[in-house]
Parts: sequence; structure tokens; C-alpha cells
Amino acid sequence: MRRTPAGSSNNLRGDVQRVLGVLKVATVEQIQQIAAPHLSYRHTDKPTPSKRKQARTASHMGALSDLRKHGLAENGGRIPGGDTLRNLTPMGLKAASYELGRPVGEMGNPARGAGPPVPPIR
Repeated sequence: MRRTPAGSSNNLRGDVQRVLGVLKVATVEQIQQIAAPHLSYRHTDKPTPSKRKQARTASHMGALSDLRKHGLAENGGRIPGGDTLRNLTPMGLKAASYELGRPVGEMGNPARGAGPPVPPIR
């Protein structure tokens, strides 16, 4: 199994592309809940909800990081709770069409303006 700098496998990146190819925009927790719902029942021994969420979503977060490095995904704003929304770039939608086995013309356009802008990291 080939891994990339953020530690994601081809299968994990494919999971993220398939979810975002259909939903267009989602948080990493939503991606995890759809692509790997069994992880919701793991890590229950972590001391806080934040630590449990971090443990559940770490692999999909790495996959999103690798997809961003290759220009296939981007951050698309924030939801009121503070989680970052993720979406595919036009190149990412093309890759997702392959993952989903759908023609590129059926994929639609990239999501835009789904949430308030993400403030720059200082």
C-alpha cells in the first residue's frame, strides 16, 4: 500500500474523493461518518470529546491534506461550530468522477461560497 507525506493511502484518498464528489462540501467528521462509520465506535476510551473526534478523523484529515498538496481539494469556509468545510477543486472533481465511475459532465461544478471564509493562518 503506497502512502504519501501526510500518511494517507490510496483507499483513504478515494473515500474522500467519493464523498466530496457526491456531497460537494463536507467537514472531515462528516466524511469520516459516511466513509468509515465504524470509526465512530472506536476511540471511546479517549478522555474528552475533542480527543475522540481527533482520533476518529485523523486518517481522513491526512487524506485531505494529501489531496490539498496535489491541488485536488481545498478548504471552503467554516460552519458555526468552527469546523472547516472541505470541497474538491475542478481537478479534484475530475479525479472523483473516476473514483465514482461517472462521466465528468455529470459531476457538476465545484462548491463555492458554502460557508464564511476561512481566516488566513498567521
